[in-house]
Amino acid sequence: MINEIIKTSYTNLKNIKKGNFESIKSELELLDIKYTEDELIKALAIVSASNSIDEALKFIDAIDSDEIIKTKTHIQKQQIAEKIKIEKIEIEKRRQELIAESEKERKNIIKEQADANNFLKQISNYKLIDAMEIEELELKVKKAIKSGWIPYGSVASSRYGVHTMGKLLQTMIKFKD
Repeated sequence: MINEIIKTSYTNLKNIKKGNFESIKSELELLDIKYTEDELIKALAIVSASNSIDEALKFIDAIDSDEIIKTKTHIQKQQIAEKIKIEKIEIEKRRQELIAESEKERKNIIKEQADANNFLKQISNYKLIDAMEIEELELKVKKAIKSGWIPYGSVASSRYGVHTMGKLLQTMIKFKD
């Protein structure tokens, strides 16, 4: 059986990495060649110690159990190292995701705090009160204050032409409840 494995999969066995026999298993199953894990490991040990298919086929009976154990141990170490590497990559990926989530949450909190502290975002209504004289403006502003309006900014004046009387204006706002 090892003879058939080596004949059909010598090149793949020579290039195997980290004890991954998947391509070799697929090839053997396609050709309907029966095998065991131990036979694959023995074939790998033989091929690893040879320089050609002919040399590998001559080594089949000469390979000792120590060489097979050494190859099996080497494969197991490679597989463990690969598994640890993958786990480290997954851990780092998850750590980066958590950092990104944390940063997004931090930004949301800062935005919420900024919105809460920005009184302009709390304004619900706005109007201008106008009057021709300051006393009239004062009366209108006081009346508006009693109705819940708040003066915003200073008094302004407007004039619509050179010879017209100007109006006094006061901005008034209301905040959300």
